[in-house]
Amino acid sequence: MAELRSVTSAEITARLRARRARAEHTAAPPGPDAATSSAVYREAAALLGFFDAGELAALEEPANERALRDFIVRDCERVSTPAGPRWSLTAPARTEALELLGDRDRLLGSLAAVRPEPADTGRAMAEAYLRGAAPAVEAQTMDQLAGTLRLTEWLARAPRTAGTLAEQGVSPPATDDVRRAIEVTAVLQPMRLLADDHFVGRRAELELLSRYAENPEPLPDLAACRPVALYGPGGVGKSTVLSRFLLDRVGTAGRPRLPFCYLTFDRADLLPQLPLTLLAEAAHQLGLLHPAAGERARSLEWAVRGTLLNASAAVVEGSTGPLPDYLRDDEDGLVQRFAHFAETALTPRTTGPLVMVLDTMERAQRQGPDAMARLWGFLDRLQHAYPLFRLVFAGRSRLDHPTRAVSLAGLEPALAVEYLGQQLAAAGVRVDREFLRRITGRIGENPLSLRLAAEVVRREGEGVLRDDEVLDRIMSTVEDEEVQAVLYRRVLDHLEHPDLKKLASPGLTLRRITPDVIRHVLAVPCELGEVDEARARHLFEMLAGEGTLMDRVPGEQVLVHRADVRRATLRLLRRDNRAATRSIHRLAVDYYAAAAGLEARAEELYHRLALGQDTVTLDERWTPEAGALLDGALDELPPSGRVYLADRLGLPADPDTLTAADSEVWTRQTVRRSRVLLAAGKPSTVLALLRERPEEGRRTEIVVLEVEALAALGLTAQALHRAAGALRRAEEAGDASGVVDLTLLAAKISEDLTEYADAFALLERARRMARALPGRVPQLRVDVAQLRVLRRAGAWGSDAATALMTSVLAAANELSRHERLRHPTLVRDLAAEVGDRMPELVSDTARLLGVTTEGKAGAALGEALTPDDIRDFASETEAAAGRTAEAPTGRLPFDWQTYTSGERGEVIAAYLDTTPEHGPEWTEALVKSYRAEADEPAFERRSDEDDESPTEEA
Repeated sequence: MAELRSVTSAEITARLRARRARAEHTAAPPGPDAATSSAVYREAAALLGFFDAGELAALEEPANERALRDFIVRDCERVSTPAGPRWSLTAPARTEALELLGDRDRLLGSLAAVRPEPADTGRAMAEAYLRGAAPAVEAQTMDQLAGTLRLTEWLARAPRTAGTLAEQGVSPPATDDVRRAIEVTAVLQPMRLLADDHFVGRRAELELLSRYAENPEPLPDLAACRPVALYGPGGVGKSTVLSRFLLDRVGTAGRPRLPFCYLTFDRADLLPQLPLTLLAEAAHQLGLLHPAAGERARSLEWAVRGTLLNASAAVVEGSTGPLPDYLRDDEDGLVQRFAHFAETALTPRTTGPLVMVLDTMERAQRQGPDAMARLWGFLDRLQHAYPLFRLVFAGRSRLDHPTRAVSLAGLEPALAVEYLGQQLAAAGVRVDREFLRRITGRIGENPLSLRLAAEVVRREGEGVLRDDEVLDRIMSTVEDEEVQAVLYRRVLDHLEHPDLKKLASPGLTLRRITPDVIRHVLAVPCELGEVDEARARHLFEMLAGEGTLMDRVPGEQVLVHRADVRRATLRLLRRDNRAATRSIHRLAVDYYAAAAGLEARAEELYHRLALGQDTVTLDERWTPEAGALLDGALDELPPSGRVYLADRLGLPADPDTLTAADSEVWTRQTVRRSRVLLAAGKPSTVLALLRERPEEGRRTEIVVLEVEALAALGLTAQALHRAAGALRRAEEAGDASGVVDLTLLAAKISEDLTEYADAFALLERARRMARALPGRVPQLRVDVAQLRVLRRAGAWGSDAATALMTSVLAAANELSRHERLRHPTLVRDLAAEVGDRMPELVSDTARLLGVTTEGKAGAALGEALTPDDIRDFASETEAAAGRTAEAPTGRLPFDWQTYTSGERGEVIAAYLDTTPEHGPEWTEALVKSYRAEADEPAFERRSDEDDESPTEEA
């Protein structure tokens, strides 16, 4: 007789809800046998991340096919896994099953009922925790952490069972702790993979790094500091040395003994021309590795990211002239805050060094000399602010700056012999030391070359590298990368299975390989014959077993070509299989164009770029989100594809590659770079850049840049003359957009010269053309400029101003949130002219561009506010933060000046959103501040432009 037990009201409610949820999927209630079987299936799958339905069918004899089908329909969903398509319980069904199982023994029993899938990390970690065998969360690999996270999320939805397990001594970590451990592991695991058990030697380099990084002497600037810079060819082990050095300074449980951050320019979001991107990531990593300082680190990170957002929005919008001074001042303030954070939060008891590693510097150098100059200037300020700051670089070539340059060639001969011996021993090959010395003496001491040589020996036997003819053929190429390519070709040529050999060459020209890609893209060019789904999966698994060739993407049924050898071998694969390679690219374009998803679009774009397709075709298929996934592919593409991708990613193309660009891409590259240069106050550099292709000088976009650069140099007469000629051509061509851009620019120059009548006449000319353009933004840009000119000319109360005001208010009210975000300077200009009548523009501007307390705009704000206004603001903001305001003093918070303009803007906007008593006074004061900012001359000659004026030819 079944054991009787009490049933809680909560359990009854849960069962009724589950039954009601299933009713819509069930034509008729299942019979008793079906209901019993469904419960068995549900409990067996309760702790499985995914399963094959056939495995569950074996739970009952004879199999109850109807019950299994009903269970799949009611309680399961289809999921993609590394093992292929599988089933998984829906969240409600899993929660019900977990709550019904209820304790440790029954949960372990459910796991024993089904054969485990090797890739199911959720199941593996569930069993480990139930048996008390799970590693500490800090010691888990990324795969184990992913499984632990899945388990904690399951149990979070089954609180009764989680409570029972806790009483039985089964206590997985909190979900937030697991997520944090995943973030920490994301920082450290790539280093652990590089500096593995086979790491040997590099003692001199490690000792140099140790002496430099741990030196407690304050060093006031980079000249005194002379950072360590490792350089050498690819595969020589630069990142490995750095990884070993940093890992040796990480304590247990993720607590570093020496504070450090590891930043690699392989990441598309870290840019030398925007060095605040480095500061944001550094704060992020330090917060992860130092939990006690986490809150302060997050606050600093978000302050940096907010400033980046404000500055980049203004540049992307193409605002005229250099960036506002306060956005540049924010950067200095953030440098000081970072230094204070390093001094007080990371080593609160005793101030110590902080190491920042910048890896893959060749990617930063690719951004051009302007970007590198920007980076060096920023790092020098950082060193000055925190004299215990220790920089370490790694790249393929020497840096054009004073450093302690360390050439990292191959390993020392004795260590190269030891390393090759380790590699061969790991593959089960034993050879004499004389053989090892002979190979390293001929092939060299590059670690990647030695790994490939070990793979050749493993596949072909040691006799192949005892053959002088083979060694001579390998060594006829003198560059490390060419040696690696030849060795890699031998690896490909000696794959055991003939189908695998066909698949690998030229199939590895693809970036991603799946069973479906093998069927539909590679089968014909690789001459594989008929490939059905089963054979494709078999070929995929064979290829996955070739660790020298492929890496499996965690959690996906995807293989990628190993990054450490792809660059060296791709040209060789394409050279030997040119026709097949182009066929693969064409078939891949067709395959991915028909597929959905971001990664599919990225791969489609990659193969179009590899084929050298034209700009118009590429523009039609481009999306920024997909393009971001192609950052690492630049070096793999032909010149035309490389320059197109560089342009789309916002990277400067190198001069040799840029010569391959068509007119459209060259212009886009030039406009982007010139905007950054103008924002930095370098108009002479812009003029030099425009001279590189004088035949493009009649394009409106180029003329706008030339006019702006001339005006910034104080050559206003030349600028207006150049604009007038271009304006006539644009009108004759019916180029409404060009007319608007040119007249707005010329009008601003005239306005700066206080020639208001000329400025207004130019804007009237633009107003007629703006009506022909789509959207309301072009018209608003012209109208608000006219309002500003009328105000400054003393005609604010005229009939023309009144009519224009009405029109602007109506159009501004129609601006969408998206339009406001894309055009922050326009919103600021609107706030300056009509903010007193439309207060939401004022708070929008505060959020989008911040609030300055410096310069004329800051002075205007300070003069307009009374002590009562400031007391009200201080009281409201303290109350909103849950703090009791101090005795009202009529002063801003003591740390107000340490805020960035963006942080001040956020606080003030939040205050205005509460409709406070003194809100109107603050709105009026901010309008005055924005007017002072908008009235500032856009083309004052920059103080850092000491070069001579350009010639008339310019």
